Amino acid sequence: MRCCRYRPNGGRPNPSPQLTIKGKWLEQLGFTTGQPVSITAENGCLIIRAAKDQ
Repeated sequence: MRCCRYRPNGGRPNPSPQLTIKGKWLEQLGFTTGQPVSITAENGCLIIRAAKDQ
């Protein structure tokens, strides 16, 4: 499991929630730059899958 950090919003009011995921480890899991992903949202959980080649 990878850890993440809180990033301040720069003083903007009502910022939108945002996740940034990056690192060479993503390639090891089958993700490539520019590849579409599918995201399934469940209560308190996001499941991110590399989309199949079309």
